[in-house]
Amino acid sequence: METLKIDVGDKPQIRITSVGGDLRLTGREGAQLEAHAPVDGKLSVTKEGKVVLVTCRSGCLVFLPAESQVQVETIGGDLRAIGLTADLTMGTVGGDCSLRRVGKVTIERIGGDLDARKLDGDFFLKSGGSDGIVAQVQGAVEIETLGGDFSLERVEGNVEVNVGGDASVRLSPQKKGRALVTSGGDLVCRIPEDASAKIKVKAGGDLQLSGIEEAESVDSGRVLRIGKGEAEIDLCAGGDLMLDAGEGSFGEMTLDLGESIAASIEAKMADLEARFGASDSGFSKFDSDRIGERVRRVVSRSMRQAAKAQRRAEKRLERAHGGKRVHFGPSGAPARDPASEEERMSILRMLEQGKINVDEAENLLKALEDKS
Repeated sequence: METLKIDVGDKPQIRITSVGGDLRLTGREGAQLEAHAPVDGKLSVTKEGKVVLVTCRSGCLVFLPAESQVQVETIGGDLRAIGLTADLTMGTVGGDCSLRRVGKVTIERIGGDLDARKLDGDFFLKSGGSDGIVAQVQGAVEIETLGGDFSLERVEGNVEVNVGGDASVRLSPQKKGRALVTSGGDLVCRIPEDASAKIKVKAGGDLQLSGIEEAESVDSGRVLRIGKGEAEIDLCAGGDLMLDAGEGSFGEMTLDLGESIAASIEAKMADLEARFGASDSGFSKFDSDRIGERVRRVVSRSMRQAAKAQRRAEKRLERAHGGKRVHFGPSGAPARDPASEEERMSILRMLEQGKINVDEAENLLKALEDKS
């Protein structure tokens, strides 16, 4: 293990130019930067004027003053940053990105999943390759494009996001505030029943409203008004769009998308913590094969597909009732095919017990989905 320490002051400018593996940034009290990496990681910490430069060919841990202004250019693996109160700017993160208790964040690109919570400032992401969750933001949120599923809640500023998969958002529109959410798949949006907003909705599939009675049809969709209509909300879904003012039937959906995404990302971040905790063995586990991650992806994807199957069943039942909307509570939800569900769980148990590998489990789950 190689350790480098350098006095940087309490509000330094830190520039991390390149990290070949995973990176963890942890803010703490004091005026010293401390970096750890494997002996063969070629760790370098130098000063150029007022800027501290850090590079490493492998993964590394960096402890630094909480008020550090940090610029990260390229990370080959995962990133976890916690306890940084100043601006955090990132170029490319090759893997997953987890942020906790940080300030204003600007990211160019994330190759994996995003988990950003408890942010004390605006959040901007230009491009994300997979799933994401953003919550508890004291500022605005802007995501130009995110490839997978997305969950958003408790954002104090304006919102503008564009995601390729399904989206679940909880909006608390402020007076004169604005929110624009575009989803390539299904979109579930919940807003408080006492909100004051003008809402424009457009869906490629079914449009379902709960707690909202007045709707005006226009060429590009429908326009709804709640209260005085002070805030502006624009919702567009390539699939179904479900809008709930309050906690109506959509609040009782069997699977909460946000919880599913968070559970998957948290599990992978636990793997990251374990790899960073392998210091006694010289980080020998740092770039180990991530079979566990692939297993969780299979399980998470299976859960989301099961939820989508239930929604399709609800639609079929609705059509069977002459097109009338049918609400489902926890006890009244239509049951999934017990045979399919039992087969699905059997596959996952065999995977957990090591009787089949991940590729075999994926193929079996896919065959089960095609059958249903």
